[in-house]
Amino acid sequence: MKDLKFYFIHMRPKTFLPSFVFVLTGYALNPNKAAWPTDLLALFLIYSVLLFGGTCALNTHVDRDAGPLNFLDNPPPRPKWLGHFGVACMLLGCVAAAFYGTYPLGCAVVALLFSYAYSGRVPGLKWRGKEVGGVDLFLDATGCGVIGVILGATISGFEPSARTWMMGWLFTLTVGGSYAATQIFQLKPHDTYATARNFSSLLGATHALRVGALMLFWGYVGVATILWNENQLDRFSNGPAILYVIFSFLFFWGLIQCVRWSKAPFTNATPQFKSVIFTLLGARLFWIAAEWLRLP
Repeated sequence: MKDLKFYFIHMRPKTFLPSFVFVLTGYALNPNKAAWPTDLLALFLIYSVLLFGGTCALNTHVDRDAGPLNFLDNPPPRPKWLGHFGVACMLLGCVAAAFYGTYPLGCAVVALLFSYAYSGRVPGLKWRGKEVGGVDLFLDATGCGVIGVILGATISGFEPSARTWMMGWLFTLTVGGSYAATQIFQLKPHDTYATARNFSSLLGATHALRVGALMLFWGYVGVATILWNENQLDRFSNGPAILYVIFSFLFFWGLIQCVRWSKAPFTNATPQFKSVIFTLLGARLFWIAAEWLRLP
């Protein structure tokens, strides 16, 4: 029984709700929300528990991490078959997604492949995806960005529009902008690309955070441009417009935190990481609420 508990803990249950925001973003863009209670439950189980949780389990198994990890400060011992368990969870997520159509299945399969490319070892390749700076960012940002958005948008049979795809890629850019924050608290000041191969060590912690801030800025500009062209902000008295404004303030506060953190990236890194991530996720919730009101 203890081993079963450890398997679940290594899925990092504290990530389930934050990761759910990624598919909720897509669902907000879906104009067919008649069955939203069952749709959201399906998205939570498929994406947050099986795909995201399975990814966490696989990553911990291959890395042989002892902690601290993202959203798991003190991990328990790793069960023997943790990696196999993670892959099995993701396969089960693909099977469940197949019941909802081609797009959800396609998203789940791509998520599984990206997850393995990120964490797993591929014969003939020296480095894993997460050990190649820039590739790690692309795999993570795409899996948590456009893949999550399209999965969320299509769970009820909605065909994704050009706007949905654009929003998906723009939020991919913003996820990439916060990626350095998830790495730096695990680095040491003396780490180099040779000793800790990832995006943040490739650029250096300071530059990685500043590049991330630029990605956040341009992702926001893209989203704001779409809204402006749709004349969604012409009346600040209506509900959605007010929510978009709150989203903007919180989003820029997260961006400013990245810039300030870049001045001393190894000082209070864990609290800084949590503050940036939860500020940006909180901003996204206001955007989701605005889109939900506009497309009930």
